Amino acid sequence: MQKIILLIFTLMISTVCYAKQPCSNKTSVRNYHFNLKAQSYKFTSYYCDEKDSEVFIKPGILEVHGKNINKSLKNVIGIRGMVYINFFRWNNKPAFYYSNTASDETEAYMPIIIKNNNLMVDCIYIKKQLKNYMVTNHSYCGEPQIVADGFDDDEGFEHLFPDFYLDGVFYFIYLPETNLYLSNKEFDVFIGKLDDISLYRRYSSIKNYVSNKYTVIMTNQDKEYRFKESQIYLRMASRESAESFIGLDIIDSKGKITFYDKTALAKRLNKSTIKKNIKSYIQHEKVPLYDEPNDSHPTDMYLVQNDFVKILDVIWNKEELKRSEYPDIWFKVSYKSKEQGEIVKWIEGMAFTSMWNKNATH
Repeated sequence: MQKIILLIFTLMISTVCYAKQPCSNKTSVRNYHFNLKAQSYKFTSYYCDEKDSEVFIKPGILEVHGKNINKSLKNVIGIRGMVYINFFRWNNKPAFYYSNTASDETEAYMPIIIKNNNLMVDCIYIKKQLKNYMVTNHSYCGEPQIVADGFDDDEGFEHLFPDFYLDGVFYFIYLPETNLYLSNKEFDVFIGKLDDISLYRRYSSIKNYVSNKYTVIMTNQDKEYRFKESQIYLRMASRESAESFIGLDIIDSKGKITFYDKTALAKRLNKSTIKKNIKSYIQHEKVPLYDEPNDSHPTDMYLVQNDFVKILDVIWNKEELKRSEYPDIWFKVSYKSKEQGEIVKWIEGMAFTSMWNKNATH
């Protein structure tokens, strides 16, 4: 009788121990070690080939071990359709990586926070490849969310993505790779504005535009500041905000992320000694000039494709930016005419794209 009881007890222990095993057929096993706030943590990610999942066609498991934390998370990482979610080391920090190639190619990183023995995320850093070769770099930070079993059952990571209110601004830019006139010419591309601070990307050639190599520039009426950092994200505003974006997330060479609001950016800009020199080339076939930044004050003058202009100022309707994919943007430009000398007038935002004609932007 004692032997039977002992046998049953042994079987019960074996069953419990087996149940605790998250997976017996692990593939693509990766181990990572991090020190977070003076605590050591081990992260292990892998695919579990024999696991059935209603979410992932290739389910994965993320294990986290450290002081007061031992977790094995299911239905958080894996592959579903054209979406790939995994655990990565990003800027020397633990992070979730998200990739979606369904339409505009999108990838994102979500740094992991460990608080109260829970894995949490509160910020997301996104790169999105658009059809006009532009790659957006934008970010968002909100309330911390706990990542637990089944977090991605209802597409949890997609819920972290903010509305990108600058879609219209980025889609208003298109310089064709075939434009050999720009093969060795430097030009600037407007990407946003915070009060009196305008932001641009500076490309040294059309080749660098296509390959997404640029320097971020910010300007006021007189000065420009050239960022040395290469990882710069436009921090999106919340849906409740009247703004489209609220500042920049800048990542230095050591992986430290610092948020700069418009006050902090203005301090940097005011210390600059570089005179403002923003320039570009007209891409639309024919661009009318206006005395004021609206359709009610046209002139009989116009610019044509590849005309060189200096951009003196930008006006945009930030409220319209949240309502329409075609934002109301006007550029004040300076053009040197052989016949008339310097001409200072206003042009519409579509001047720097060859993708649409004028009627397509209204």
